[in-house]
Amino acid sequence: MSDQEEIQEQMKADMSALKEQMASMMDARLGMRQVMENNTATAAAVSSAAEADKTLPATAHHPIPNVAG
Repeated sequence: MSDQEEIQEQMKADMSALKEQMASMMDARLGMRQVMENNTATAAAVSSAAEADKTLPATAHHPIPNVAG
């Protein structure tokens, strides 16, 4: 096999590896997006419930920020 053919085969292998990495990154990104959307929906539901329930103490309407380091 000539040098040029070897280089072309290596480039094909590299491109295939890059495509697999991109697919994996896209899957991870979509998973993170879904988690963020679920967290947003949960926060909105909790906030709406807290606003609707006037018997809760005032601190229940606003979550305490996580200050643990």
